[in-house]
This record gives sequence, C-alpha cells and structure tokens, in this order.
Amino acid sequence: MQAGYGAYKSKQAETNDQGKLILVTYDVAIKHARQAMEVFDDKKQIETRIKHVFKIQDALEELQCALNMDAGGEIAANLYNLYTFMFQCTVDANIKNDKTQLEEVLGYLETLREAWAQATVKAKAETSPQMNFEKMAISG
Repeated sequence: MQAGYGAYKSKQAETNDQGKLILVTYDVAIKHARQAMEVFDDKKQIETRIKHVFKIQDALEELQCALNMDAGGEIAANLYNLYTFMFQCTVDANIKNDKTQLEEVLGYLETLREAWAQATVKAKAETSPQMNFEKMAISG
C-alpha cells in the first residue's frame, strides 16, 4: 500500500511541476510580448524588439513540446496549431513591422494562460487527497 501511495504522490508531483512549468512558460511569453510591444515603434530599439520576439518564439516552441499529442487528442492538436499560428504571427510582426500581429499573439497568450491556471487549480483540487478530505469535512 505504501508503494502505491508513493507512486501516486510522485505522479502528482510530476503533474503539478509540469503545470507550474507551463504557467511559467506562458508568463515568459507574455512578459516578452509586452516588452516587445513597448519598444515596437522605436526605430532605435529594433534589435531589442527582435530579441523579445525570439523569446516569445522560444516559449511557443516549449509549449508545443509540452503537449501530449497521444493523450491530448483534438485539444492537443488544436493547441499545437494555435501555437504554430502564433509563432507565424510573431515572424510576420517582425518582417512586416506589424504591431497588430503581436497584439493578437499577446491576447491569445493571456487567455490561454488564464485558462491553464484555472485548469491546474481544478486538477490539483481533484487529485489532492487532503483537499478531498477537506471537501468531505466541510460538506459533512
């Protein structure tokens, strides 16, 4: 029984850590999108803007790599396509000097980050034995 509980706790820790890493990755992408937006129109800051855009692209690639395509099914496939679309928008923003493309990416990132944060809180509450015990104690 102890071995089973140990495996459960280990898997729970891995899942929680993965969830936190994904949130951090979204945070990095959002931070660099905002920083790129701040300097977007400044011709003297083009190199800085490009560095921030590359950081966004790195984060998007990390998010794609984190997807479990086998278990995630259609949702994972749709996210993969959305990340690919956002990556292309960042490329176009730089090439075409089009700030609206970057604004669009920032909006998607913020929305996805919020959804992921809510999902991790819900998943943690559903998998935590202590939380389930607390729920029973409160309702009982």
